[in-house]
Amino acid sequence: MKKIVYLPLDERPCNYSFVGFLSENKEKYRLVSPTYETLGDKKIPAEYEKIEAFLLRECIDADYLILSVDMLLYGGIIPSRLHHLEKKTLQERLKVLTFLKERNPKMTVYAFSLVMRCPCYSDADEEPDYYGICGLEIFEYGQNEHKFKDGKITEAEYYAEKERLKICEPYLDDYLTRRACNISMLMDALNLVGTVIKQFVILQDDSNPCGYTAMDQAKVRKLVQERNLDVVIYPGADEGGMTLLARAVADMEGYAPKIYPIYPKDECKNVIPLYEDRAVYKSILAQIESAGGVQCDNEEDADILLFCNLPVGKVQNISNPHGRQYYDRDLPAFVNRIQKAVEEGKGVAVADIAYCNGADVRLTERLTQQVGLLKLWGYAGWNTSSNTLGTVICQAILRYFYGDTPEHRKFTAERAYEDIGYCAYVRKHIWDYEVEKMGYKYEDTKVSQGAVSERVEELLNAYMAANYPEITDAYEIEKCYLPWRRMFEVGLIIKEKKV
Repeated sequence: MKKIVYLPLDERPCNYSFVGFLSENKEKYRLVSPTYETLGDKKIPAEYEKIEAFLLRECIDADYLILSVDMLLYGGIIPSRLHHLEKKTLQERLKVLTFLKERNPKMTVYAFSLVMRCPCYSDADEEPDYYGICGLEIFEYGQNEHKFKDGKITEAEYYAEKERLKICEPYLDDYLTRRACNISMLMDALNLVGTVIKQFVILQDDSNPCGYTAMDQAKVRKLVQERNLDVVIYPGADEGGMTLLARAVADMEGYAPKIYPIYPKDECKNVIPLYEDRAVYKSILAQIESAGGVQCDNEEDADILLFCNLPVGKVQNISNPHGRQYYDRDLPAFVNRIQKAVEEGKGVAVADIAYCNGADVRLTERLTQQVGLLKLWGYAGWNTSSNTLGTVICQAILRYFYGDTPEHRKFTAERAYEDIGYCAYVRKHIWDYEVEKMGYKYEDTKVSQGAVSERVEELLNAYMAANYPEITDAYEIEKCYLPWRRMFEVGLIIKEKKV
């Protein structure tokens, strides 16, 4: 049995639990992660000493290490945007990777990191406190710098915009000092590729084409190209651990599964998803290759058929599920094709990326009635397109190697409860009609488990039983919680019902 050590990006289920769920009861490998309590709490960073002790203890005999550089250096994704750590301290922390590899040369290291984002709105929930005052202005300040640097505006226009954005100047030194530190550390980590790190994935949590993040991403691309590094850069964030889990499994098994993407219509592959900067087919290729697979050129030779649900045109948020582009894709024909492939015994996975932040119920209702969600090799439909793609590709690759296990079906059930039940229905319903009447806010439910999570579970049970009995007849919610004490994400543990 191989040993895979996993250091996640943060403590949320998508980063911590999903990889664990997918790895339960595997005969070929054992996944080892830090305890949940070790990983911090949203803006409270994980304690480096505990992370270091975990790595030193577990990597001595590990076969693979899947590691978030942001967790190692800063204690998580949110702390990476808030810290005041000195460069010397961070360099010492990064050195532990070299030490681990020297102690255990046979260990294969896969790492992933993010370029620090710069949101285009004023909200301090995941940023420094002052971002709630002038986050938009900081974003616009960065755009102004970028446009002037690229010669897209005149000097007069540049200084006029700086004058307008003076509100953010008291905070810029703190913000830009941290950005400079983080990008410098990312460059230092890239220097380990090829010696310590076998493959490095850089995920774009912010794909705006203009601004501070775009300028930092350009620096990274320049270094990668100059040194011909084995580094992939594409949109994403919270799916990174799952992608590299699939990569480790494919490496361990000595085979790259052949994956063939299928779209409702051919023009769907050119759609640019929300929050991303490129046609979706480019991200799909990058996701497949980063996960240890290869994109197949034809359906007949494929090990996995990846059905990608997309509109013929602009992707909408799940809160606005309308538009001609959704009717033009011919959803009935798309589901019929899925049904035919399943009936023929092919490996079928569904990436539900028609909307951002939730599942497409028009698709999933047809799937549960015509095909059966539990017959799929993978299903996901949450948050961004890349989050969904990384999840479903990983699940499908593990299904290819390890078969139709109880853990595989349970993970599909969890995705149905969360992506369909919560993201596509319950979250909006309870936000619109109930949370404020209960004395809470969307961004502040006070506790992880309490009145709001109890109501979420109640609504989930009712909605899923009414619309997806295939799932509720076999599985039920064991635990429901709100990991960051807000409504955006939910944490679920699903268990099989006793017969």
